[in-house]
Amino acid sequence: MANKSSNWPRLEAIIDWAGMSVNSFAHHIGLSRAENLYQIKSGKNGVSRNLAMRIVEVFPEISAGWLLTGEGSMLASANATTRDIPFYEGDNVWQNLMNLKDMEPTSYVSLPAVGVCDCAVRCNDDAMSREILPGTIAFLRKVDVKSIIPGSICVVVCPDFVVLRRVRFVKSPEGEKLVRLEPANKSFDVMEIPVENVSNTYCVVGSLKLF
Repeated sequence: MANKSSNWPRLEAIIDWAGMSVNSFAHHIGLSRAENLYQIKSGKNGVSRNLAMRIVEVFPEISAGWLLTGEGSMLASANATTRDIPFYEGDNVWQNLMNLKDMEPTSYVSLPAVGVCDCAVRCNDDAMSREILPGTIAFLRKVDVKSIIPGSICVVVCPDFVVLRRVRFVKSPEGEKLVRLEPANKSFDVMEIPVENVSNTYCVVGSLKLF
């Protein structure tokens, strides 16, 4: 078994591969707090078998053996370097992101891994057109709104609308936590909505512009 001081670089490599902060990674694998991960970072604790199994359950691409011992490769197999990502296309896909699990993929996109990705959809929102043009295929990872890293570009699903925006968090004068939705296209207005009004959120982890 590798010594404790060598555990953190491997765990950090997985967190970087997933494109998350330490806190959002902890939340994503079901930890109530990130304290255990920071204990590993400080060298006080090592990666336990329970933690390794928790990580592999959420990220099956990762090799538990490598995480625990440092032997072999981070990815479980050579095939894990590419993935078949479900691709959804059609007039109603954007609005139906709330019920994505009930939809059949149009096809699959096979690409080198773009971090953790749940699906790919064609963007039809030009509010971020200075960064993500309409027609671009966006690769999305479903996340809890509370685990979004401020400043991330996300698809935000609400009962009355679905938008692609840069997400930040602010408080109202009354102290209510709001989600601030910022467009890159200045012809669109900034929106602020209560956190509880958000039904689903998907972070954009990659994009493919077709010429």
